[in-house]
This record gives sequence, structure tokens and C-alpha cells, in this order.
Amino acid sequence: MKSNPLISNLIRMALYTSPVIGVLIVMPMFLRFSFPFLLFLKAYLFACLILLMIWIINILLVYFSEKSRNEKFRTKFRYLGSYLFVISFSLLLILFVNSFASWYPDQHYPNMPKPPEEPTSAPIILCFFLNTIILIIQEIILLKDKKTKIELENAQLKIKNTEAYYQQLKQQIHPHFLFNSLNILKTLIKKNPLVAEDYLVKLSDFLRFSISSSNTNTVKLEEEIKSCFDYMEMQQIRFGKSLGFDIAIPDKIKATGFVPVFSIQLLLENAIKHNSLTIETPLFVQVSYLDGMITVCNNIQKKSTTEASTGLGLANLSERYKILTNNDIIIKQDENKFCVSIKILSP
Repeated sequence: MKSNPLISNLIRMALYTSPVIGVLIVMPMFLRFSFPFLLFLKAYLFACLILLMIWIINILLVYFSEKSRNEKFRTKFRYLGSYLFVISFSLLLILFVNSFASWYPDQHYPNMPKPPEEPTSAPIILCFFLNTIILIIQEIILLKDKKTKIELENAQLKIKNTEAYYQQLKQQIHPHFLFNSLNILKTLIKKNPLVAEDYLVKLSDFLRFSISSSNTNTVKLEEEIKSCFDYMEMQQIRFGKSLGFDIAIPDKIKATGFVPVFSIQLLLENAIKHNSLTIETPLFVQVSYLDGMITVCNNIQKKSTTEASTGLGLANLSERYKILTNNDIIIKQDENKFCVSIKILSP
């Protein structure tokens, strides 16, 4: 018989319950008729043996019934086979009861019941009762095993759905940025070809990183930061002195930490998208590290008109973090500053 967690659980339960039920069977007779301890021990061991044999029969029926795909047939097969076998064991119980009188003479134990001269249904009823108890215990274990398998299947299905949803979220992050970049590049080519060339190199690096990380959920922090530098330098070409930024993260942290792909870049994009940028009141974005967290802060420069939004932004990043880590991002805001902190992930 191959290793099977369900069968192993049933065998353990058989070993645990048989001694307990055996005591419950023999103890009343011991207390009523004052059997000597040796006789009690023999009766107890014999009762345990019968219970183990009934358990083994039922476990074998479970093992062979599991090979059938028809669940109704499996249940009928187990119950019918179980009660048919119990009839055979009832004969053993009759021998067990009769042995009490044959082992010890009547004068030693005048109160001991004599074996019936005619066949009685009591042993069969007792075996049916014991078998029913065993079947109930077994059914509880089977239902628990079935529930565990269903929960495992649901968890696996949830993981697959989550991965598919996560991939969908990643695919929706940058399309509008790419369209804006191409329009800016078109304008720069006409006005300043040298700047357009530099812009094109940075855009190429940014898109190369985007494509290379399309099949991964997380990237090294240093790779994400490099992509953020390319992104912000492209934005500076677009906005000039209206935009400033500073990224200050220790090299050791960048070399060892991981973050969801494009997580920091999305925060930078979000800051630029939702604030007004002018030479008189420039937008400044700072990326810093503290206690295992990356924080992106910017001064608040409310726009006079609201730009159309795709509805992703912070909600997208929050959802991605929940999928990957079961944690959420941390958002802090006051009258002058807006900050978002994300946790650095382990390899």
C-alpha cells in the first residue's frame, strides 16, 4: 500500500481509539462481576484486537474504494462491505463471551453470566454498534480530508488567478507614458536634435528594462533605481527647471533589496501627474531610505485643472503589494507634503 496521508491518519486514529473503546467495553463487566486483573487484561486485549480488526477492514475498504471515481459507489461499497464483514466478527464476539465461562469454573464466579444455550443476537448488535462508531469516526476524518483538499484546490486556484491579475496590472502601468514620450520625442527632434538623441537613449534603456522585467514580479532595488533615474531625467528634459529630484539610497541596500517592478517609478509618475510644475514653484521629488522602507515624498502643488486619470496609480501599487506580501503601502499627507512608503522585500 503506497504512502497515503488519509490512510495514515486512519491508522493513527485506529491505534488511538481501539484501546479507549476496549476499556469502555470490558470495564462494566469487570466492575459488575469482579474479574481478576489477569482475566480483565485478557478480555481487554481481546476486545482491542477485535476493534483493530474492524478498523483494518474499514481502512482497507476506504483504500480500495478511493480507486473508483464514482463517489456514490465508493460510499455504498464501503458501508455495505463494512457491515457484511462485521457479521463475521460477531462470531468472534460470541467466542469471546463464551470464553469467560470456560476459563473459570462457576463456583469461582457464581455471578458470572453463563453462555446462552441458544444463539442470541446480542453479539451481532454489539458489533454493529461498534462498527457504526468506527464508521462515524472514519467519516469525520474523510470529511475533514475532503475539506482540506478543497481548500488546497481553492488556494491554488486563487494563486493562479492572482498571478494572472497581477500580470494584467503590470501590463497597464505604462501605455500612456509611452505615448507621451513619443510625442515629446517628436517635438524634440524638430527643436533640439542633440537633446532628442539623449532622450531617445534614456527611453530605450527604460523600455529595455520594462521588457526584460515583464515576466518577473520583483526586481533588484538597484535595477529599479536605475530605471527611475532614466525616467526622471527624461521628465527633466520635458519640464526643465520646473522639476527637481533626489534619490538617496545606500549602495548596500540597493544591492541586496528587492521591490515590485516599477513600484518606485509609479510613485514618481504619480507625483508628476497630480501636481503643477512651474519655474516659479518647481516640483521636487525625494526618494529616501529608512528602516527597511523606501519613501517617496513631494511638495504639494495643486493643479488648477484635474488631469484625466486611468484609475490605476496608488490603487494599483497597493493592490500589487497586497498580492505579493499581504501588506499595504503607507501614505502620509499634510498641507505641504505628500509621502508614500513601501517595504523593501527580501530575495
